[in-house]
Amino acid sequence: MEPFVIGILLRVETRGWNGPPPRLPKEPVKVEEGRDGLRVFLYDLSPKEADVAVSDACLRIASRLERMLTGPKSPFPQGHYALRCVLEFGLLADRERESFGYSWPLEFLQVMVDAGVELNVTHYMPKPDEDDDGDDSADVFGDDFLEPAPRARRG
Repeated sequence: MEPFVIGILLRVETRGWNGPPPRLPKEPVKVEEGRDGLRVFLYDLSPKEADVAVSDACLRIASRLERMLTGPKSPFPQGHYALRCVLEFGLLADRERESFGYSWPLEFLQVMVDAGVELNVTHYMPKPDEDDDGDDSADVFGDDFLEPAPRARRG
């Protein structure tokens, strides 16, 4: 079983951005103000469907990132203002399996490189229920049942 995507966030760090938050293509879900003109915009790019495989999510988001960050409609002309962009994937994997794997599609990786976007991945694995009474109907996807696995980083 390939892990599936539970969330994708794009973090755009800027310096000297004075205008309203850029729409990429939606408004950011969070804006953080920092020292020396640092502003961080956080965009939710999560798939609307549940149980989306990594490869499917990557192919969908590659064209969005390309349009948002590298084309003539990019709010950051010639790379001005944007200091750092990080795409953060949250993946849910099956704890019962000894191992799991997935592939990053080449088209996705090429867009990431062209747009200068770093990639952070956090793996979440359902915790076993300590009071297990044999009832498998428990919601193993609630926040109380998740713990992050070690983070992989690729830039």
